[in-house]
Amino acid sequence: MIDQTLLVAQIVNFILLVGLLYRLLYKPVRTFMDKRTAEIEQQIKSAEENQKAAEALRLDLENQAKESRQQARQFLDEATKRAEQAQVEMMAEARKEADAIIKRAQEMTVLEREKAWDELKTQVGELSLLLASKVINESLNQAQHQQLIDQTLSQLEALKAENVQ
Repeated sequence: MIDQTLLVAQIVNFILLVGLLYRLLYKPVRTFMDKRTAEIEQQIKSAEENQKAAEALRLDLENQAKESRQQARQFLDEATKRAEQAQVEMMAEARKEADAIIKRAQEMTVLEREKAWDELKTQVGELSLLLASKVINESLNQAQHQQLIDQTLSQLEALKAENVQ
């Protein structure tokens, strides 16, 4: 049979052992475990905050990169527009210069043609007078001379009008 005093002594020993273990081992281990759990939770919380900060930084950097690309595109577009505008202005200026050169050349041509006609008139008048004086073999007076020059000039004007048309 079971000895009651031994049973009571073992129960008391067991309760004392459990109390002693609780006091000496369980409380310090439990405190250590609680501190470790708190540290781990703090590290997890810190890691989550760091991850959120890193995500925010990544988004910020992406936005900055996007803005930089947009600014670069905008600068390129503006530079292209300025280059095109400069090209248009240069072409317009070149056309103006070409038109001015053509106009001056046409004016010079007209002036040269008129000068040549004036010289031709003078020479034809002189030749006509010389020819007429030899044919007639007489000396003309000033009025006859002027009349002969005027007739020759009017004939030259008629020739000029026919050539111009």
